[in-house]
Amino acid sequence: VRPSPSSGTLGGLGSYTHDAVSLCEMAGYDLTIVETVGVGQSEVELAECVDMFLLLLAPGGGDELQGSKKGIVEVADVLVVNKADGEYEKVAKKTASEYKKAMGLLRKPVGWWGKKSSESDGCSKENGAIDCAPAAPPVLLISAKTGFGLEELWQTISKYREFTNSSGNVIEKRKKQNRYWMWKYLRERVLETAKNNPRVKSRADDIEK
Repeated sequence: VRPSPSSGTLGGLGSYTHDAVSLCEMAGYDLTIVETVGVGQSEVELAECVDMFLLLLAPGGGDELQGSKKGIVEVADVLVVNKADGEYEKVAKKTASEYKKAMGLLRKPVGWWGKKSSESDGCSKENGAIDCAPAAPPVLLISAKTGFGLEELWQTISKYREFTNSSGNVIEKRKKQNRYWMWKYLRERVLETAKNNPRVKSRADDIEK
């Protein structure tokens, strides 16, 4: 789903992007990729629209850790640094390293990837369940030009999907997302109705003076 005009809506999504995603799912598409309209602290609404939030980063963006990308870095499930090839390779590796250090300070809730009922490599046991989630969002290096890292990226996406589906985390996440959109649409409709009401509009004009 490519970004559509946001009509001034903050959050990185067009006003009806969530509806388009739901329509794709109902049409039987197994995978839907949603692209935001911009990048910045406010572009976090995508997290209320998808199962996995993947943040694609350009080399040399490490200085933005405390700047424009801070908001979306905190809600991202996976971070990917692109252009790890040619003259940008060293810069891309440096950027990925900086983000990995920063992610080490950002601890996700236990089981945020989901839990398994049997132990496997790299998983910790807690309250009888097996937590296979990384402590922080993975930071990966890729090159869209050469194909480097794409297999590892897809494996990470598949693993995330496997654990969130098997644990039921994705069901709970979608329930929260449905509540979010229900209340958002309701607020927007109430506000639109109030603005178009002649009595309210007249009173608002008097107050604004």
